[in-house]
Amino acid sequence: MKANEEKVNLLMEDVFSNKKLVKCVFSNMKGNYPYSKVMIKPILIKNEFFYQFEEFKDNKAYHSNLNIEEALNKIYLLLENFNQYMIFTKEEDIQILKNKKGFKIKSTKNIKEEVSLEHNKNKNYILQEGEPIPFLVKLGVMGENGKIFKKSYDKFKQINKYLQFIDETVSEMKSKKLVTNSIKIIDFGCGKSYLTFALHYYFKMKNDLEFDIIGLDLKDDVMKDCNNIVDELNLKNIEFLTGDIKDFNKMKNVDLIFSLHACNNATDYSLLKAMELNAKAILAVPCCQHEFNEKISSNKNSSFYESESLIGKHGILLEKFSSIATDAFRAQALELCGFKTQVIEFIDLVNTPKNVLIRGIKEKTTNESLEKKLREYNTFKDFLGIEPILDTLLKPYFLIK
Repeated sequence: MKANEEKVNLLMEDVFSNKKLVKCVFSNMKGNYPYSKVMIKPILIKNEFFYQFEEFKDNKAYHSNLNIEEALNKIYLLLENFNQYMIFTKEEDIQILKNKKGFKIKSTKNIKEEVSLEHNKNKNYILQEGEPIPFLVKLGVMGENGKIFKKSYDKFKQINKYLQFIDETVSEMKSKKLVTNSIKIIDFGCGKSYLTFALHYYFKMKNDLEFDIIGLDLKDDVMKDCNNIVDELNLKNIEFLTGDIKDFNKMKNVDLIFSLHACNNATDYSLLKAMELNAKAILAVPCCQHEFNEKISSNKNSSFYESESLIGKHGILLEKFSSIATDAFRAQALELCGFKTQVIEFIDLVNTPKNVLIRGIKEKTTNESLEKKLREYNTFKDFLGIEPILDTLLKPYFLIK
């Protein structure tokens, strides 16, 4: 059915104002909008109704929660800049296509079950509460009855969130034929190894890949405790070693490396080791990005201070900016090494302030895209007026110089 702009606007007003929406997707961007795709869904936050906008750019997702009036104002802007809209309501699926002659609307009846809008609704966790999980009992997260201790619930959510990322990452690695029958994994800076043991549980439960897992940390007493748990639970294909990331050589041709809350340049050295071991995928949650802060602060003649002195003159703002700049630089460096990267919110800020996860998975790339990325990388580095350690560590592995 053909339609004009007025009819499409009225349809949108009806769907959004009367809370009929289940999900909406804007794609095929043809205007000047800064994002290539937009997904919208209704949510409840503290019993208040909002529409959550998830906007995508360069494999990164950005979120905002708007009330009905704000959402409609944004919808009108999206209608100007996108040529395809999919609207899923409680009763029908609507496809709208836009061209130079106007709009074409196709509607299909499709009654849907009521969807919970709770922002903090119960998650479909990989690890389930109420089911005794031996390693969680040993680590003091849950009791023998499977009940999560109140003080450990944030840790339980964090472990499950990480396993969701692992599940998505392994699925993509399989689809790209980066792994087939087996997978080798290293956890650098594993500490008490909640996540390392969770990985073992995950792969044993999935039972579709042979696996070997190594946890590495500098604290010998902690690694001994972890190996004792391995022995007590009679776990196979997992071991814990004491040592520095720089010196690790126990496993070659690793498939997946992850590094959780490695402080300052420890994250950079884990990325270097990933290159040395020919890793296919990397998951890193950085912590304490001091280097950029110190180096940016020490060069007051940089382009950054010429244009962004409003940030530079406030210590707390410079610290936050430096953290963002560090992780942006790391993600771009990984892309220059032949990885597709995403920077994702690992877990809610209420649970930990260190909640940014950098995910990199090997992919084929072109010289043209690499040249563009290298220009962006060098421009950013020159703008900040610094020479990061990561630049020295990873540059030998850049696919283009």
